[in-house]
Amino acid sequence: MTDIVLTVPVCEGEEDRLFGRFLDRFIETAAAALASGAVDGGADAPLVMVRSDPLPGGAVKQVIFQETRTADAFSKGWSRARHEAL
Repeated sequence: MTDIVLTVPVCEGEEDRLFGRFLDRFIETAAAALASGAVDGGADAPLVMVRSDPLPGGAVKQVIFQETRTADAFSKGWSRARHEAL
């Protein structure tokens, strides 16, 4: 299985806080869907992994998924949340 890696530049301050809140909600929602059986998840694979590389004025977040569908949902949701909030 190939990892899907989304690279997300995040500015420090409000955008960083927004990213953290969005990531928390996304994981809670996806975990609830897995627990309810609404979606099929890999038994051995984590839902999402995040790597953060600091930069002056922010960071680059690499958000890593096992499934394209989950990566697409995250990407669309983050774009929408960022556009609405900033």
